[in-house]
Amino acid sequence: MSDNPTNRARSELDEQTRAFLSKGGEITEIPTGQTGWNTGRQKSQWTKGQAKKPEE
Repeated sequence: MSDNPTNRARSELDEQTRAFLSKGGEITEIPTGQTGWNTGRQKSQWTKGQAKKPEE
């Protein structure tokens, strides 16, 4: 396998997944067409960034 960024990212993700599972973590499979979003959860209140005030 070549050492391109995609393969490195895949290998790192595999490593992190193995570590997660070895510590007792579980992976929940979400059926195709269904989201994992909790509709009862409140949305974050994001604001637009403020323009920098000109220095006087």
